[in-house]
Amino acid sequence: MKPIILNDGLNKKSLWNGCILASIAHGIMVAHYPELSYEHSWDGINYSVVDGSGGRGTITFKDKYCVGAFRNDNVTRTEFSSAIDFYKGAPPEVLELSKNETLEYLLEEGDDGMSRPYITTAFWADDDRIFSNDNIVRLIQNGGYLLERQLMEYDSAVESWRDYYEMTNVQVDLLESIYTRKIKKPEAKIILTKREIKMIGTDDHEGLSESSTSFEEIGIQWES
Repeated sequence: MKPIILNDGLNKKSLWNGCILASIAHGIMVAHYPELSYEHSWDGINYSVVDGSGGRGTITFKDKYCVGAFRNDNVTRTEFSSAIDFYKGAPPEVLELSKNETLEYLLEEGDDGMSRPYITTAFWADDDRIFSNDNIVRLIQNGGYLLERQLMEYDSAVESWRDYYEMTNVQVDLLESIYTRKIKKPEAKIILTKREIKMIGTDDHEGLSESSTSFEEIGIQWES
């Protein structure tokens, strides 16, 4: 089985940018919709996305590669005997990363009481391209649909997040401002000012607590 190049225009960096944009939009709007706090989260180098209808996935970003694994509970795959088989043809570093990081977020308890990773599609990417043993249609059907907006070109993604969350112009301005800073210096410390926190547009204590937590996960703190 030879891995398929999914799209020459997409790579590890563009995907990371899309996940960061998604996470900032989530960080702003979870203040208004705290019940959606489960949808996007970061744990170190691992970005996880979940929906309410049986889809979940994790992407691990490290050094030369990123590794993604997804599960759609509404489908069954029989052509791959185990989760790691979805990475046939991948470099050794990708296999290592999937075992040690990505697949650990997609464990399911089997009939024997043992927890094993259960996925329905996977991919990996380097600085040039994204690869998978599924074509783009199968990847989307089997869980990759969760990355619809993360894989969009920037302007389209901003508009799509605006529509999804019904964001105001002020909230979109805040999204773009934070994103620009984060992308320019990913490791730099970012502190949102009280004025910026006010731009989120709510005084709801629970919502603001969820918002603060989401921003902390991507290294963005709030001015006290």
